[in-house]
Amino acid sequence: MPKAENTPLPPYPRLGECYRLLAKALDTKASNRHVDQLARQGDFDWQLITQLRQELIEAPLLARSNPDFTAFVMSAEKSFHQGYIKLIKTVQLDALTRQESLPALITHLFAPFAASFLLQMQRAVASPPIAMLLNDQQHPVAVIFSWLEHELGIEPHRLGHQLYPDANGENKNGRELMQRWRQGKQLPTLQRISLLQKTLLGAFTVRERLITAFTEWLIIARALAVFDEAAAAHLKLRDCILREVLSDVQPDDIGAKLAALNVQASAHKRDMVCHGLVLDDQLKRTTDKSVGQQARTRFALDQFRHQISIHEPESVSTYFLEFLEGRWHVLAGQLETALGHYEQAADLALYRSGETQKTILREALLLAAYQGDLPLYKRLKHRALVMGFSFLPAWDKAVATAQELKMIRGNLEERFPEHGRFLEARMSVH
Repeated sequence: MPKAENTPLPPYPRLGECYRLLAKALDTKASNRHVDQLARQGDFDWQLITQLRQELIEAPLLARSNPDFTAFVMSAEKSFHQGYIKLIKTVQLDALTRQESLPALITHLFAPFAASFLLQMQRAVASPPIAMLLNDQQHPVAVIFSWLEHELGIEPHRLGHQLYPDANGENKNGRELMQRWRQGKQLPTLQRISLLQKTLLGAFTVRERLITAFTEWLIIARALAVFDEAAAAHLKLRDCILREVLSDVQPDDIGAKLAALNVQASAHKRDMVCHGLVLDDQLKRTTDKSVGQQARTRFALDQFRHQISIHEPESVSTYFLEFLEGRWHVLAGQLETALGHYEQAADLALYRSGETQKTILREALLLAAYQGDLPLYKRLKHRALVMGFSFLPAWDKAVATAQELKMIRGNLEERFPEHGRFLEARMSVH
């Protein structure tokens, strides 16, 4: 089945999008086609995340900063990754568009995590005033330079003159570059930060710990500026982080807040939602079907598709429609057509449907195996493993093979027993 045109972005940003933004924020990504492909297409290789984490973040950061700071950042990245995957797997946002979900995700997920990161770093090393760093009236890079000048006893905005006393050649360039950083006209690159650290250590030989902390905070200030810009279309990120820092309370249940928002977003289309839930019940895999149920549910599916086109400009519920279409065609014995619908459902459910995506992936995998579609099976398996799903013992120990398909193809009939299929389909077989 051809891909749907103008497929809406999922409400949860894909992992590839997250890692691409993090690499940009830390200035550790020059160019990487794999992370760009992950950002556009989703999780096509479950082992790639580990590789990208090392190549995109850890190795460049270690080369330009220090082991302790790198370990601190990577520990935070791992913690966020695990929590984010858990949220994606358990809390569905299938009533929300990306435009609607991002403000809530920034407020309830990203900002609290960033606040916790900054407070932990403040406890670990010499630090600027966090409230000033998060003041959106000041550029974060400028705050870090002002803090260093204060700690070194240098007059405001005179650090550049002290490091680069001559007004000619390289000194002039260094002074002007620092001025552009402070004014927010240009962000310091990771390489330039590393070079500045060496210059500072040469000028202030007894302040190594302070200068090391300064360079770490300068990297964080750069990252804050990038994150700020990325969030600007939705809200003021540093304001959100500052509220979390000042609140001094444990974050509420993020999942409950997001789930409530999802329910609220579907209130205007309650009839459509109820229609879909009734269809889901009528198309259960294992319940006995009545005479005429195949035709009745076919009509109801067409009505559901029409309702989606009326109520949803971005068709965020299409994943569920395609899932039900796939179910209907399996129950009708039309497996080749069913597989196309399941493929669409799996594509659209990812980063959207919470616990439902596990069911969709399981049935899509079984059907792909039954139909002998190894390329699709491989693609779906990669997605399942990225999300931490495992449907067979030691499933993650080997790539998908034709032998694996043969081993599990019989499981489709266990998943969809004959007594649960439409009577008309059963009669046509016998």
